[in-house]
Amino acid sequence: MMQKITATGCSVTALIAAFVAVDPLHASEATVIALSIFGVAGEIGMEMAKGPASLRMHLIDSLYGLDEATVLERVKITWLS
Repeated sequence: MMQKITATGCSVTALIAAFVAVDPLHASEATVIALSIFGVAGEIGMEMAKGPASLRMHLIDSLYGLDEATVLERVKITWLS
């Protein structure tokens, strides 16, 4: 349902830029991690959303409230080269 709300592309691009800015020598890894975190926030937001409008709100709240434990529990990156 994320394709039905505006600004998700802009938001994820901004998140990627922030991660790459922290570690520009590992831009690919930073991009994968940023996309994974955005995906986790989207999954959490979808669990609470009733439609596109509430998904936008819950996605933003999920990004804001994401903690390390949730990321480690939900992100499953097994191989990257």
